[in-house]
Amino acid sequence: MKCILNLRFFAIALVFTLTFFLISLSQLEMLDRMPGDIVDARLNNYFLENVFSFISGSSESLWHHSFFYPFPYVLGFSDNLFGSSPVYVLARFFAIESDSAFQIWFLVGYLLNFLAAYYALRRLNGSVVAAVVGALIFAFALPTTAHAGHAQLHYRFGLPLAIVFFAEFLNTKTFRYFLIAGAWLVWQFYAGVYIGFFTLLLLATMTLTYLGYARFKDHQSIRSVSNDFFLSWHSQSKNEKIIFISILAFLLALLLLLFYPYLQVSHLYGAKRSWNEIATMLPRPQSYFLADASFFWSNSTAGVFSSIAMRHEHQMFIGAIPFFLALMGFIIGSRSRNGATFTLMTGMLAVAIVLTLNVGGYSLWYLLHKLPLASSIRVMTRLDQAFLFPVAYLAVIGLDYFRNRYSWATKSILIFVLPMLIVEAAMTTMGTSTKDSWRQRFSTLDAIVPKELPDNSILFFAQRSGPPYADELDAMWVSMKLNKETLNGYSGLLPPEYDYEYGSDCAQIPKRVLSYLKFSNQSDNIAVYRDLMSRIVPLGFTNCDSAWLKSWPNITVSDRVYSVDEFKHLKLWGGEVFTRPNDTDQTMIRINIQNSSDQAFASGSSLGKPIRISWRFIESSGKPLSGWNNRKSLPFDIPAQGELKMQIPINVSEFHNTVAVEISLVQEGVFWGHDVGLEPAIINLRGVYKR
Repeated sequence: MKCILNLRFFAIALVFTLTFFLISLSQLEMLDRMPGDIVDARLNNYFLENVFSFISGSSESLWHHSFFYPFPYVLGFSDNLFGSSPVYVLARFFAIESDSAFQIWFLVGYLLNFLAAYYALRRLNGSVVAAVVGALIFAFALPTTAHAGHAQLHYRFGLPLAIVFFAEFLNTKTFRYFLIAGAWLVWQFYAGVYIGFFTLLLLATMTLTYLGYARFKDHQSIRSVSNDFFLSWHSQSKNEKIIFISILAFLLALLLLLFYPYLQVSHLYGAKRSWNEIATMLPRPQSYFLADASFFWSNSTAGVFSSIAMRHEHQMFIGAIPFFLALMGFIIGSRSRNGATFTLMTGMLAVAIVLTLNVGGYSLWYLLHKLPLASSIRVMTRLDQAFLFPVAYLAVIGLDYFRNRYSWATKSILIFVLPMLIVEAAMTTMGTSTKDSWRQRFSTLDAIVPKELPDNSILFFAQRSGPPYADELDAMWVSMKLNKETLNGYSGLLPPEYDYEYGSDCAQIPKRVLSYLKFSNQSDNIAVYRDLMSRIVPLGFTNCDSAWLKSWPNITVSDRVYSVDEFKHLKLWGGEVFTRPNDTDQTMIRINIQNSSDQAFASGSSLGKPIRISWRFIESSGKPLSGWNNRKSLPFDIPAQGELKMQIPINVSEFHNTVAVEISLVQEGVFWGHDVGLEPAIINLRGVYKR
């Protein structure tokens, strides 16, 4: 018997290892590449690193991170990964570099997902062979590779365990199973809020299925169903009830501890997702057949798939082998009346699909999206990660049906089904980036930081080669390694009035400080302003004004339209041309807007008609090469009897024959400055020089 068990364990380990190697290690080129890109993957790595830094004593808080400083609760802008962080922390304690620890954390996730699904499927009476196939579907099917760049979705081990124990609770009315399901649900929330929410959603749809079946199939009233649970509760001893209530209270306290910062973010920042934003990422019928990264099933942009917005989030096809195995299991289970668990699992899946499906712009999810927690979940197409477990269950039903009826079925599964499943899952492309690029970006930015910095300094890095989000991540990582706060930041949400694309425009510094003062109801506190400004160390910026240290520039919003006569008091002059002193080599132009009137011109407009800088490109003959379609907003008000200094980025590579740039002003939706008497500034680009 012991020998048989050892052989069985060896066979399962061999199958998992083969699949693991083909799908994960081969995609990462034996750890030379990182799962995900240089933005979202590094953000998740950052969150895990902060947990390690907090445990090792170099970070002061798990929630108040050092980016977007000094805004509070910024970890609540995104996922937290607390529940999966022990794997990462353990790797880091063995002196493994942060990026390598992230790879180990990612790879271990496959193992935990596989083991959890295998155990759950075995508990649902699946055979060893069928449970292995089902666990491979849950751990490695196409959606897992499609979402590899979203590492916050990777750890899903709590989902199958919560579902299987909750199903047992509904079937047996044993409250111990309810607590076990609740514990796995809480852990799943800690491992990833998205998958935790999807787990909760499936448990809710399973409950609806249970009630619906009891009401319409068994003709039981809701009161009758409730009485069954009450009788089971009253049959417990006093000690059992006390233990149950104590553990339940502890689990609820853990959830409250986790979600308190998210509630604070919702309260302080008004963080909610609009319906229009959510609707674009609700599953369409076509979404369930879209797998652009698959070698076998990638689709062109033509046909029914061309109309899908945010296409990269709709890669929901589970693969042909899992699909046909699940379909076979559903047909067989429906005909053979497989039992209460089959009804719960299929009903759970069907109700969740119906609730979240977007057909022709209409979806039942509209009725639910404003519920607490649901209002913050933006990308509902990621449900495919959760759906893989009921799909795996249906596959087990079908496979075991044939195994029980035909002697040749087990060999067929091992020889044909299992290899085809592995090949289909392996023949897909995971989004990756090189480990060298992660390290190079860090070292390049780290090199420009002065060796000696004041203890209370706040770092702020100009953007470089882009993309802007990646530049912000570079700054976050360098600042964390130096144990410094930074104004830079990237996450799922932004603090109020934050601009992601500012290049090397130093005006962004007082703007961000002023936005914080407004957020914290300290708009008139010059002392706090001066303190923050004195601590900020600008790195890579080109137009910082020392006057900003003592007094803030005005940023106001006008509730009216400026007249032509008022506009005639404005004048454009200057035009120094230079390239940014970093790795972008982007051409920049400094321009001044002079105001000879006694009134200031506001930088914003409550009517949607602000004043902006506009420019076009000119060739040697004087003929325009472009329209006046380029824009840059005013960073501050144009002061009365004063001037506003600005710099604008010029993309001269867009038009190779460009010799000059013509710059004007526009009051959006009202008139162009050059149409009402404002003389445009014409800047010759031949005198470009580097600072």
